[in-house]
Amino acid sequence: MIKYLYIDDEKITDKNSTIVSYIGKLSNENLTIEYKHIDEVNAENFFMENLSSYNGVLLDLRTDEFSETSNFTGSVWGQHIRDLVTNKKVDIDIPIVLFSTDQKLRETYFKDMTSNNIFDRFLTKDNIPNNATSKLISLAHGYQRIFQTKDFNELLNMDISNLDERIFSRFHGSTVDIPTHEYAQMILKDLIYAKGVLINEKYLASRLGIDIETSADWNNLKEKFVKSKYMGVFSDGWDRWWMHEIDDIFEKKSGTYLSYLDAKERVSILKEKFELTGLINPELIEHNTSYDYWVVCKALKKPLDPMEGFRIYSTTEPKAWQEYEYVSLFALLSKNPMLKEKDIKVHPLDKEKADNILKNYNE
Repeated sequence: MIKYLYIDDEKITDKNSTIVSYIGKLSNENLTIEYKHIDEVNAENFFMENLSSYNGVLLDLRTDEFSETSNFTGSVWGQHIRDLVTNKKVDIDIPIVLFSTDQKLRETYFKDMTSNNIFDRFLTKDNIPNNATSKLISLAHGYQRIFQTKDFNELLNMDISNLDERIFSRFHGSTVDIPTHEYAQMILKDLIYAKGVLINEKYLASRLGIDIETSADWNNLKEKFVKSKYMGVFSDGWDRWWMHEIDDIFEKKSGTYLSYLDAKERVSILKEKFELTGLINPELIEHNTSYDYWVVCKALKKPLDPMEGFRIYSTTEPKAWQEYEYVSLFALLSKNPMLKEKDIKVHPLDKEKADNILKNYNE
């Protein structure tokens, strides 16, 4: 059983309290959550004496609004826990997940990048995703695994000599004992959360040229690429595929490469080579003309040729082995609600191009 400590500054007044509701939505037979008001943990030695009793921590962003004893935010408490681990004052390292409202996240967390390295993930109280529980469990399992071994070949279940060596530069040749949370966050944020050497299911479908919604043989096709499935640490919470392995499987079967073909050509080959007739390529997003799908429009969640899209701005630039995310012209023209909800903005490098095209359409 995985056990998380949930810290907030809201008091539980009765069984209908929002805190009770949050715990109910996140708990199941494999995950239990113990709640403590911030005033209960605002003691000098609380974490040194009690942290080993938990497999993870859920922290509200603002723990200083309704507290009688704490003037510190969740970021400060999170950093305190990280410092205790780094300074070896506690002998366990566990995931820290930010759990707050969307408004507070937008006002503080997404603006202050210094606190982002504290947390492994964030969850919004307003809209707790259905897979939140499985991800919390995966984070706990992942930390336990990393605590057992710091060998990236074992952690990623991959011969890392096949990957860009810059990914691991922080860890190779280091003369200091790097804590578990740094390994965990590198794997999560540089590989699993990012687009690049690992891709998610929507990107997999885009690069194979498949419409997931209408292709009856989509799951059968995924089975043909099962050797490319990421099976390393945190894979029980995130479905990912190794891009270089996908390319290898396709090339060995077809004699050519995915990037040389458009979606229609890819589907034709996949249907023939794997004898899967229920595969259909996605239709074009409005205003687009290219079937050279490779990325996904972040607003529409539909396949897109990056040459017909616009790079999206993020607070941190992609690293050498990572890729930009994209938004389509149609999403911008139609002012798709996801632009605001996901705070999608065109990258400065593509802004002039986007502005000129939008101006022509609006004239």
